[in-house]
Amino acid sequence: MRNLSAFALQFLPAALVLSALGLLFAAIVQHPAAPLTQLSGVIKRRGRGALGIALVMCIGMAAFWTLKFHIPHVVPFYADPALAEIDRALHFGDPWRWAHSIAPAAAMGPMLVVYFPLWLLEFFGCIALAAFHPSDRLRFTYLLSFTATYAGLGIVVATLGASVGPIFYDQFFPGEGRFAELIPTLKQSPASSYHFLVADRLYAAYASGAADIFAGISAMPSIHVAVATLNALFLMQISRWLGFAAWAFTALILYGSVYFGWHYAVDGYVSIAAVIAFWKIFQARMR
Repeated sequence: MRNLSAFALQFLPAALVLSALGLLFAAIVQHPAAPLTQLSGVIKRRGRGALGIALVMCIGMAAFWTLKFHIPHVVPFYADPALAEIDRALHFGDPWRWAHSIAPAAAMGPMLVVYFPLWLLEFFGCIALAAFHPSDRLRFTYLLSFTATYAGLGIVVATLGASVGPIFYDQFFPGEGRFAELIPTLKQSPASSYHFLVADRLYAAYASGAADIFAGISAMPSIHVAVATLNALFLMQISRWLGFAAWAFTALILYGSVYFGWHYAVDGYVSIAAVIAFWKIFQARMR
């Protein structure tokens, strides 16, 4: 209930405000002479359905975060050594080292903006765009793929592949020191304080058993990468340029997931492959 009330009282109002601003902007661009008339028509056609989608999303996301928090109670974290080995074999070394060799420590601040607020903005924006989109086929393809992503990947696969990610590896698998250099490398940037604020909050919630909104450790698969992939597939159907930009954004999210130590690179690869499969399956069924 705590997650549900948090989403209902905090994130649902924020999503509705962002949706309204987005619709107004689109109306001004499409019909500058009469944007309010255009906006009124869109709300009349899709307002009730969009509100229903928002409410279902609110309940679904609250359920997702509640279930995610309890994954280690069902399957204790075990898969990290295998995932780390797969990553090392695929990339002829640890991917996080490659990521940090490309971007200097000063890049961490902008990357955090991309990984958190910009990802969240795209998350809400695409849900709103799908909710108000006139094409039933595209809307249902997106919503069904979204549901499969969170339920299939975020719960089922995350439970089967219960893992914590490189940033927590040495806390859950002490003695190996496999990622001992990752933490000091990240802390070379002044911007790392926010990054570790999030990490410490997640670990504290796990250690204390105190469920909270956005509390729940899970590496395999990457939902961040999965959602970015889904949005890229969706936006490509609306505009090629939006789609190309969204795929570039997905690449940045994948890179950031490895750079920050939240995920093994293979977590993102699995997410991309699965979401593309979901999209193709539901797109075919909507014909």
